[in-house]
Amino acid sequence: MSEPKKRFATSVLSRSSKLLETAARVAGKEVAGRLSGVERVARRIEQARAVTEQLRHLKGAVMKAGQLLSIDAGDFLPPEAVEILGTLQDDAEPVEFAVVESVLVDAFGADWRDRFEHFEETSFAAASIGQVHRARVNGAPVVVKVQYPGVAESIDADLAMLAKLANSWLAVTRKKIDLTTLFDELSRILHREADYVIERNNLERYAAMVADDDRFVVPRAYPELSTDRVLTMSFEQGAPVREWMKRSPSFERRVDFARAMLDLYCVEFFEHGFVQTDPNPANFLVREDGKIVLLDFGAALEYDATFRERYVALLKSLASRDPQQTVDEALAFGLLDEREKAATMLAFVEMLESAVEPFASGVQPFQFADADYLARAQEISARFTRALEYSPPPRQLLFLHRKLGGLFNLLKRMEVRLDLAPYWDRMVGVARPAAQVA
Repeated sequence: MSEPKKRFATSVLSRSSKLLETAARVAGKEVAGRLSGVERVARRIEQARAVTEQLRHLKGAVMKAGQLLSIDAGDFLPPEAVEILGTLQDDAEPVEFAVVESVLVDAFGADWRDRFEHFEETSFAAASIGQVHRARVNGAPVVVKVQYPGVAESIDADLAMLAKLANSWLAVTRKKIDLTTLFDELSRILHREADYVIERNNLERYAAMVADDDRFVVPRAYPELSTDRVLTMSFEQGAPVREWMKRSPSFERRVDFARAMLDLYCVEFFEHGFVQTDPNPANFLVREDGKIVLLDFGAALEYDATFRERYVALLKSLASRDPQQTVDEALAFGLLDEREKAATMLAFVEMLESAVEPFASGVQPFQFADADYLARAQEISARFTRALEYSPPPRQLLFLHRKLGGLFNLLKRMEVRLDLAPYWDRMVGVARPAAQVA
């Protein structure tokens, strides 16, 4: 075995042993129960920091799951653990080329280089599951996404260990929330993301979905140079959104971008039920002509007609101004545990009302960077979370609302103002919610 591979944990046994070593170095819930309040805080900070450092080293599903856990269960876990997990980013350092070359050999044979006119061994982008290399095929520039070896095989073991740690953190909060459905959903999505055949099919389906909208560009896949662990696509020029924003685009261009992204979401969910749920800003490039390049379809998910009908019914219930109707819809949708107190259910309604407040007629055009609204919405959400005793993060909405939250944050950073009334009409076609008074 070569030296680079020694520095990269690929086997399930190797990865699990590293996480077990980390867990052994810090206290679990049994120890935490015998500590004072101050000591418990210090111990869970130590635990979260040690785990986060190990996740960065291991890459793979466990790193991505740690990122998602800080978002999806952030309101349920101790804040110290969430803060440290939140430092994980899906833009890790690349591994030595010798590590990923083994994947190329497995995919195309020892003469894999003959399939490319040129192949750059130095990657230009890296994340938790794989890294990307530039190449050339038939005179055209392409990118080759290569998965780290062992990622797919280690998903279940990685998540099992992370679930144990999450439950030990949750025990400190004394909530009775079962995170099983959350980790089931994480497993389902991560297995999908680790299968590049699924991602290629998603890419081709998504390209067809937006083919008639010239504001968007989707890379073209090269099926003959793609497998379940390698995905070759056309190279598409464009500046990442964050870099584009540093160039101080005009307000009009920022509004055009915002409208395009909101239009795209309506097409994705409400028209086709097929949503790219990863809101990472690196997945959107902006060209000089204003067109938006869409990337990374591993997390594209389908939402069937029944699901969308229930979702719309929940939104319509908010416009009805009848809290009990909203609670009934939430219970039927599986968003709340029926054992929750009545006050908790009303807090849930209040949280939803604050979430749709940007669509109220009295606040148009809505300012995405409205600090008063953001502070009020966060306080209402936190109050609801504190009241929860039994309800886990809603499995059905985890990745959909991850996309929405990421989109909102992106437009907030752009400091755009936009009339959202037409979007509410497109979503539900009924009276809009009343704006709350600060």
